[in-house]
Amino acid sequence: MNFSDPRSESFKKVGVKADVCFEFSSEGEYQQIASLVEDLLMENKKVELVYFSPSVEKTIGELALKFPGSLRTLRYPLFYHSFSSWITASDLVLVRYDLFPEFFIWSLWPGRRLKLIWFTFKKERLANKSIPLMKKLFLKRSSKTIFASDFDVTMAQELNFKGISFDFRIEQIHRRMNKRNETLLLKYPSYPKLKSVFSSLPRSKNFIFGNVWPEDIFLLQALPHEQKCLLVPHKLDEPIIKEITNRLSSLNLPFHILSDDTSPDSEAQIFILLKKGILCEFYAEFSKAYVGGGFGESIHSILEPLVAGCDGISCGPINDRSTEFDIAESLQKITVVRSCQEFQFWLSQDFAQTGVHDKLKTYFESYPEYRKDLLSC
Repeated sequence: MNFSDPRSESFKKVGVKADVCFEFSSEGEYQQIASLVEDLLMENKKVELVYFSPSVEKTIGELALKFPGSLRTLRYPLFYHSFSSWITASDLVLVRYDLFPEFFIWSLWPGRRLKLIWFTFKKERLANKSIPLMKKLFLKRSSKTIFASDFDVTMAQELNFKGISFDFRIEQIHRRMNKRNETLLLKYPSYPKLKSVFSSLPRSKNFIFGNVWPEDIFLLQALPHEQKCLLVPHKLDEPIIKEITNRLSSLNLPFHILSDDTSPDSEAQIFILLKKGILCEFYAEFSKAYVGGGFGESIHSILEPLVAGCDGISCGPINDRSTEFDIAESLQKITVVRSCQEFQFWLSQDFAQTGVHDKLKTYFESYPEYRKDLLSC
């Protein structure tokens, strides 16, 4: 794909040097730097992106169409291509996970700068293990390190490494919130009709079940009849949707599947939204949000309902990998539920309508400063 894709040709072929190169794994990691990338491209800077997962192909492809002369993208090559011969930027920003020897060796040449974003020791902290040598080498070589949480900054200081904590994805979600009505109307024309169904009830009687897997459905088994729920699956694969609907049927919960051309049935208790890319925007419509995945491999994005201003947020017990959980926990905005009974107790609570936390507002205001500190171009 790199050989046949024009956007993957190195800037070297046109005699141009990029201002910065970002490396990340998948869609989740890209969203951490999306605001940075978009800002640079809007300023006509030259940007290189290196990534691993097919999950981000569509997003990167759409971005490349908007900025064909300013952006080059590379699927990290296992064979044939060489990352070191492709990159032209002097600044390489690594997002989170991929501490490969090739990146470290590249950074050793004079004039090259390595920077780390969203860096964390959470895995080692929870397992009470020592920090691997490779992490220490990268930290020592890094000219700028931005950690995922204050916990990580403290651990870094104990190891004599410097850095600060900041989450750039908060800025990206904030931008989505600012234009959420426009996005919802564009991507889901039936949005006003669905909103009217939920707004006809007291705010405390509605909640959103986001990024849901079949394993999360058991929590709804004692759902009170007066409660209405918007359920948004994490994946829209037919087998997964079928499993979700089968489990709802076994619980005798009336549901209605929503697509572009369907009007919501006001008699339904659960509305299953089969649309990608608008869950973040929908969180702002609800006071209470459950985030799925915590009964499988790991919870998904906690930041989205947090930045959207949900008053109460809950998730399942498998959250060890999520540094976003740490942020929500530090703000006392997250509840872990391990059973149907605990979920129902959380759902029955009246949460004060506090909206977006003041600390998150500080993040919005501080973004330009942190961006300038990270990127010298």
